[in-house]
Amino acid sequence: MTRPPSGIYKITNNKNGKVYIGQSQNMYERWNQHRAALKAGKHPNRLLQNDWKVSSKSFRWDVVEYCGIGELNEREKYWIEQYNSIEEGYNQGWVPFKRKNENKKTKP
Repeated sequence: MTRPPSGIYKITNNKNGKVYIGQSQNMYERWNQHRAALKAGKHPNRLLQNDWKVSSKSFRWDVVEYCGIGELNEREKYWIEQYNSIEEGYNQGWVPFKRKNENKKTKP
């Protein structure tokens, strides 16, 4: 069985130019999750949800980059910085994800 594509995606509001950058191990499933939450009015990102209510047809989803699962955190951070989506987009309040082993202390 073929593994679903992992990578970085972008949700763009074509009316105001704001973007949301995200990562997923299965990008197409993730987009369906975003859309379902937005349509139900239950998306956790209030800025994105509020703009969706105003004009849901103004939004577009694109693949920014395909990458391996081990690269997702690094590449997501890179693209958030490239699009300045913390300051000017929907990634406000974003906290970088830590890899599983980053917080573990090694025993001497």
